[in-house]
Amino acid sequence: MSNLVKLATEKAARSERNAELIREDLFEKCTEAVAGLGGDVVGYALVVWGKGGDMRTAYNAAQGPIGPALVPTLAADALNRHVAVMLAQKEDPDVPG
Repeated sequence: MSNLVKLATEKAARSERNAELIREDLFEKCTEAVAGLGGDVVGYALVVWGKGGDMRTAYNAAQGPIGPALVPTLAADALNRHVAVMLAQKEDPDVPG
């Protein structure tokens, strides 16, 4: 007789693994973004959220041309452009990234 799989246990393990993969992706993307600026980073903005919709934010605009009052607009504009390019690439693989 085969062992039965407990769905609740499997769901929890899969959820934990998915969260781990997202964290790894986040850290990788942050590392790539910092490296892409050649180490000349003077500020950042970060938004993360959980599966229940809880959000956390962090930013540092203490140096450079972007002040704290501009961070929300800057982040929104940058993300709007990024998402638009990603959606266009899904529809047409010939669109440059």
